[in-house]
Amino acid sequence: MNPDRALIADFSLALINRTGAYYACRDLVAASADFVGSKRFWRFRLSGEPSGLIRKCLAKAMLAELKLRAAGLPLGRGTPSPRRGRVLFLDPLYVLFSGVSPRDIVLCHDVGPLTMPALFDRRTVQLYQAAYSRIAQARPGIVLVSAFSRDQFTSLFGSDFRFLDVIPLYTRAASTDGLVERPEAVARPFLLTVGALERRKNFERSIEAYVQSGLVDEGVDYLICGPRGYGSAALETLIADTPGVRWLGYLKDSEVRWMYRNACGFVLPSLLEGFGLPALEAATNGLVPIVSNEGALVEAVNDGALMVNPRSVPQISSAMRQLVRMSGDEKNRRLARLHAHADAMSFERFAMSWRTLLRRET
Repeated sequence: MNPDRALIADFSLALINRTGAYYACRDLVAASADFVGSKRFWRFRLSGEPSGLIRKCLAKAMLAELKLRAAGLPLGRGTPSPRRGRVLFLDPLYVLFSGVSPRDIVLCHDVGPLTMPALFDRRTVQLYQAAYSRIAQARPGIVLVSAFSRDQFTSLFGSDFRFLDVIPLYTRAASTDGLVERPEAVARPFLLTVGALERRKNFERSIEAYVQSGLVDEGVDYLICGPRGYGSAALETLIADTPGVRWLGYLKDSEVRWMYRNACGFVLPSLLEGFGLPALEAATNGLVPIVSNEGALVEAVNDGALMVNPRSVPQISSAMRQLVRMSGDEKNRRLARLHAHADAMSFERFAMSWRTLLRRET
């Protein structure tokens, strides 16, 4: 490959993130290896993704720099993108370390820190405001994971970028294939949410809806699994004080597979999603999901899901009861539509879309 056209994949995201965005970006880099000249993690180019103590040390150093940048200390604009090779940023935040040029490509999962800042901590909002300011000035190529996110992006910054492409995410093989292990202390029937314990997932209303549903008295729990996120401390207190609700923390893929396969239904009436991958994975595993009737989740699961106003506790509560009491015929009809939609969201389609874009750009 012509070195002037080779891509540097900035995968700094891998140092601190293990959510769906991380796994999608990891698979993207692997599927596009012949277009990527090198990989960068924070300020270091490495042949492989760092792990163990090295990853933790790099993560702490990178977060320390981000903290200083959020405080407004004059650290400079960073080294501009190299003349030989363009950068594929796998998250907008990391343009803060190297600068961004019109020749680069930026993957944007969502613009939530700008459109819904109350759902994020102040430092995160400040950092993404600074990152998007640089992106808006440079006007590089932009890829978004949903049409909803693209609409939000263009409402803020306009559409006169080198390109504005939408490449939706996909159902991960890890959500269905492999060993299945039952997590400890999961006994009763349960509704399930898979996702970070954070404010934007709308857990306060989901928990209140569960209480109103009376399902705890019918022997149905509400279980949540995922890492901590913004606002998790208050949510952990709320969960501890609510009978029938439990947070299981971050589970192994094998345990998440068991949860998907044994739940009564899936609950994700989020206030904000870039795409909503867990809802799609739940549908792939035979669960009818409750999702918000607005935003990217509508694209992720289509019309087989139960759509609710995410700000209406009664609607969420009613949908929870509907999930638990749904007839076999209705469930099968919904799952048929969900599976047809999920089949179209394959990794092969995702990889081909990215390869087509990178071939065009390199």
